[in-house]
Amino acid sequence: MNSSYDMIILGAGTSAIAAARKASSLGARVLMVEQSRLGGTCVNWGCVPSKTLIHHADEYAVAARLAAAAGDAPPRVPDGHWLLASKERAVENVRQEHYQSALDDDPLIDVAHGRGSFLSPQSLQVGDEVLMAERFLIATGGYPRTLALPGLEEAGYLNSYSALNLTRPPASLLILGGGVIAVEMGQMFARFGTQVTIIERGRTLLREFDRRLTRPFAELLHQEGVSFEFEFEARQIERHGDQICLREASGGADRCFTAERLMLAVGTSPATRDIGLDKAGVDLNAGGFIQVDSYMRTSAENIWAAGDVTGPPLIAPAGAREGEVAAVNMLDPDARRRIDHHTSPMAVFVEPELATVGINARQAAVEEGIEADESYFDLSHVAKAHVMGGRRGGFVLTAARESGRLLGAQILAPRAADIIHQAALAVRCGLTVRDLSECVHVYPTIADGLRLAALEHARLFDVGSDRPNSSGIREKDQAEP
Repeated sequence: MNSSYDMIILGAGTSAIAAARKASSLGARVLMVEQSRLGGTCVNWGCVPSKTLIHHADEYAVAARLAAAAGDAPPRVPDGHWLLASKERAVENVRQEHYQSALDDDPLIDVAHGRGSFLSPQSLQVGDEVLMAERFLIATGGYPRTLALPGLEEAGYLNSYSALNLTRPPASLLILGGGVIAVEMGQMFARFGTQVTIIERGRTLLREFDRRLTRPFAELLHQEGVSFEFEFEARQIERHGDQICLREASGGADRCFTAERLMLAVGTSPATRDIGLDKAGVDLNAGGFIQVDSYMRTSAENIWAAGDVTGPPLIAPAGAREGEVAAVNMLDPDARRRIDHHTSPMAVFVEPELATVGINARQAAVEEGIEADESYFDLSHVAKAHVMGGRRGGFVLTAARESGRLLGAQILAPRAADIIHQAALAVRCGLTVRDLSECVHVYPTIADGLRLAALEHARLFDVGSDRPNSSGIREKDQAEP
């Protein structure tokens, strides 16, 4: 290692690599300091391994449904060792082909293995060496949050990392939490034969989604054997032989839910411990994440941050974009690139999938002072849903009342994670619901449901056809004399 770098990055995950590659494309020399594996959480312990196992669970569920419909015996649950081997192959392939090979081909990017800790805003210690630089980017990511519950450590528990390394699905599983990880892992384990109970302190699953979508989704999960317990305040964990008891004791009640294993799915903590932020002059927000502005600058003049270490949205593509924005601003003070996550979509990889982008009507009023209308369009009106045999779901659209400009969309449907990008582009480009409704779609597709939902929104709220499309696009037959 030497100090002849234009930028030093703590971390080598999705956000860090996106920043390094952007900086390299601008001619900068970059050093990434990584204490663990190249690729970070998403590649090694999060997105790639979890979605690989979820994909196999989906395939098994389809095979089981087909066998039941034909009156055949149910298929055998996939062997746990085979599942783990398949997961590791996917992780290794993505890490090598999408990350390592890109770095190998770039002479301006180096990787140093070790733990970095700031000594000052301009100096970083890595092992026995002290590196100096004018610009630093902190992209150390996060890790599964835990809870200070009496008895937790003694009883033992799983998190979103360790649950992906089980050689067999447990007979029963308690999942504490009702967010994305809880429902993804809950459905996956249920499909492999585990009796799953999701325990949430709030009143509903997936609070960031519209209840018109989460209610039918919860019903679908329940039909697959997943149980729920809401408004539960966990107080203590106990081990009784081969069973774990999650106990609530409040208001005179004393309830104990038991299972073979317990999994915590209660959020993400930032990886900020022991990296010398106090010596660097980097401030944290109330949640313990690094405080940044819309340019990804921290409180230290020459230090930026990106990704999960800065807080929500805790999704890899958003972190990658933050890394790119930070890199441009670090190298060009006049660039003043900003991040705006209103156009960053996210999805929940369950069946059917949930996806969202933008804001709802309440957020439009509070955050932007815009009057907006919301509409719901049921998936049963989409022909492809009947073809696929799954009609439970829908589309929620939010559009500005005055202009009809699309502000947000939420989808519960097969392939929603793919379809949401159409809505994301519309939100980003300021298109209206009429723009969406007049775009010819392939038939029959689930994506055509977005067009139908836009058409219904325009009809409900009188977004008239006499208004020009926001994009300025005209149909061919209108353009010709």
